[in-house]
Parts: sequence; C-alpha cells; structure tokens
Amino acid sequence: MGKINVKQVNVFTVSPQSGNAAGVVLEGSRLSEKQMLAVARELHLPETAFILSSVKPDIDIKIRCFTPYHETPISGHALLAGIYSLAEEGSLGMSKKGIYQFRADTPSGILPVEVIKQEGAISVMITVNFPTLTKATQYKTDLVRLLNINLSDFDNRMVIVRNDSLFIGIKRLHALFGMKPNSIALANFLETRGINGVCAYTTETIDRESVVHSRYFAPHLGIAEDSVTFSTHSSLALILQEIGALDLHDGQCAFQGEQGDVIGRRGRVSMELQVEDKKPTAIKIGGNAITVMEGELLLND
Repeated sequence: MGKINVKQVNVFTVSPQSGNAAGVVLEGSRLSEKQMLAVARELHLPETAFILSSVKPDIDIKIRCFTPYHETPISGHALLAGIYSLAEEGSLGMSKKGIYQFRADTPSGILPVEVIKQEGAISVMITVNFPTLTKATQYKTDLVRLLNINLSDFDNRMVIVRNDSLFIGIKRLHALFGMKPNSIALANFLETRGINGVCAYTTETIDRESVVHSRYFAPHLGIAEDSVTFSTHSSLALILQEIGALDLHDGQCAFQGEQGDVIGRRGRVSMELQVEDKKPTAIKIGGNAITVMEGELLLND
C-alpha cells in the first residue's frame, strides 16, 4: 500500500479550533480521481484541496477540490488552505520572507493569488471573479417565517439581493446572533428556488476594525451553519460599497469581515476592493491560516 501526506488547515484564523477547516494534499498529481475522492472521504472535512502541477503555460499550479461525496467547483477556503500549505513548506520558491504572486488553474478559471510571508505569519489573498447580484425583495415575508425574525429586524439600507445565495441585511448584531432558522422549512425553500444558502449580515461588529458580521445557512446542502464562507464575502464587499460603508482611499479599501462566532468557530476574513469612477473593478478575499494536523494516510492500490 502507498502513503500520501495530508494536512488539516484551518483558514481565516491563527488559532486552533477556529475558522473553517480544509484538508490539503500537496502531492495531488500522484493520485487518481478515485483516490482523491477516497482521501476526501477519509478526512471527512467540508472540502479537501489537491494541488497538482499545471500543464498550462504561465500557470503555476492546478487545484481540484472534493467533498467526502464528490468533486466540487473551486472552494475558496480550500484554495486558501492549499496555497498557505505551499508557503508553509517553502514550495514554489517561497522559502524566504517576501511577497509572492501566482496564477492558479481552478474550475472557476485562472485566479491570481498573492502570498505575504513574514516571520511567523503567512497571509493569502485571492483575486476572485466578480459576482452579479439581483434584487430579491419578493422573499422578505418568507424570510421572517424561515429565520424566525421580525420585519423590524431588517436593515432597510440594504435591499435583499441574490446570486447563488440570498443576502439579507440585519440592523443589529444581537438580532443576528439570536436568529434561529427553521432548518427543515428553510431547506425546502432554498432547494425549490435553486438557492445555495442564506447569508444574513449586519454592519454592527464585534471587533472595532471589522466592517461586517455574517452568518450563512444552507441546510439542504447539509450545512446547518457554515463557520466561515469564502464565496459570500465578494458579494458583501459590493453591498458594503453600495451603501457607503467603506472608507475608500485613492480608489482602494482594505477591510475585515467576521463570521463563525455564534457557533464557536471565530473567523476573520480580509477583503480588498478597488474602485474606479465609483465602480468596483477588483475584489480580493483571503486571510491567515494555521495547520492543526498533519500526517500520512494509507492508500488503496
């Protein structure tokens, strides 16, 4: 039987038992697709990232992501975990302190990645594809029932919008923390409308340096509540810019989002937004990470 090195990396945190966990296999090129799925099933984490050598010119790495059940489109938090692991190992020339830039081949396209490696700290920022948001105010009455909230809890500065997920602005942090969704009814609602999940958020935060606090529910996908959701933060960046909640300097703003505190998985997401002529032109999402477990896993022949 062969062996493969595996890691568990918690992203959007520098503390164990926090943030969002992902599996990482840096030697993904050694594995067949069947073996990748078997490894992901054995690790039984939300996603496992497999790093492969790229065969495309000017592309540094290829990444594939698997849940314990199937391959998925790119998982942002798993990609972040994989890049962090490469930097931690000193791969791709990242043996010293410095700023490194790469291009990753993913199912979502070629994504630019930036790594800042300092003494005792590694941060990763990923330039993401631009989300498209459309109004979804027709769901407001349903959401009162499904999330067990009052109409007065909605923050009317933020219109309810959707892409793959639904975004609901809430006035107060205590209302967001007290939210207790009806999981069965919410699962049916989301599934019948082709929506991946509900992101409820507020501009009231725990940390002074943060701009937004969010929670994400996707019970029909087996996620009662996600600890930290990479994909929602690009949409939140656009929403925050639209309502004037960001402090832009020379067309740029770096800010922080919070998630996971309610379920004891505190996570902090770094975001950067670039704006020209009052229109957003680029979004970066990322943060810190920590390896909490590593070892060898036996493989079937």
